[in-house]
Amino acid sequence: MPKKVLEISGYTVLPLQFPPVASLPKPATHHLYLHPHEPRNPDPDAARSLFLVNLPIDTTEAHLRHLFAVQLSAGRVERVEFEGVPTKQQPIKPAAKPVGSTKKRKRVTADELQNQLEEINLPSTWDRQLHVSGSHAVVVFVDKPAMEMSLKAAKKAAKNGTTIVWGEGIEDRVPPLGVKRYKTHNSLRYPPRDELLRIVNDYMAIFTQAEEARARELARKAQEPDEDGFITVTRGPKNNSIAREEEIKELIEKQKKREAGLEDFYRFQTREKKKERQNELLKKFEEDKKKLEEIKKMKGRIRDMDGVYMDVNFPTRDTFFVTYFI
Repeated sequence: MPKKVLEISGYTVLPLQFPPVASLPKPATHHLYLHPHEPRNPDPDAARSLFLVNLPIDTTEAHLRHLFAVQLSAGRVERVEFEGVPTKQQPIKPAAKPVGSTKKRKRVTADELQNQLEEINLPSTWDRQLHVSGSHAVVVFVDKPAMEMSLKAAKKAAKNGTTIVWGEGIEDRVPPLGVKRYKTHNSLRYPPRDELLRIVNDYMAIFTQAEEARARELARKAQEPDEDGFITVTRGPKNNSIAREEEIKELIEKQKKREAGLEDFYRFQTREKKKERQNELLKKFEEDKKKLEEIKKMKGRIRDMDGVYMDVNFPTRDTFFVTYFI
């Protein structure tokens, strides 16, 4: 009988048994590898976490909670961080300086904020995430003793050959797979409203900060001298009132162009234009009448150099010329 392999390269080997299904009537054995989490950049949760490799492709958080808390009767799991799957417990926070803080913080660059934007993803509409073969996850326990107890229980189960059936006892607590999954997907096309609103708010907050950081960087670069020692001088922003007036004029011009062919579209517009034309003609007629009356009153009168009209009677043409030009 071949000897059981209990450990490989520091990883504890935990055999799991897959229950038989219609397509595979015989049970299969799957090996899960466990190791204390030791990241290159340690975080506060690393000391109470386990690093799991070669997860079953249908693994959910409920599976791992049930495995450690019930099937191994060990520690209680706080959360599970799957490979490539964002967690709700660790939302991406905008890199904003808190109000009232007196400590100086390092200014975040536009590239760093852009990287944060790329990490924000919309929530999945599927109720269950399938993993690629050989994927890994980090299981965070409530404390370090719970992690150590779980690792010890896994080593003991592997040594004693305890049969651990994967997902036994939680069949009704995990979303179904296969045909049932696709039948229920029609009602799961839209993500939860609260989660979607949170993600959109986070994205817009970081996007605003990225735009401000990019504007600051461009302004700072504009003040730096080039290779020849010159600083490029650009025109400053327009005055708000002037810019607003120009914007209103442009809107008025666009509106006039838009309504250029619609003046006579309705019948009442034609009547109104005729009335306006008649009023203009009557007004012009009254003005011409006044001018004609003034011309009649000026008949037989001349205007001197000061602009005053005088009544003058010239008996003959020669007398008129002598009097006027002398």
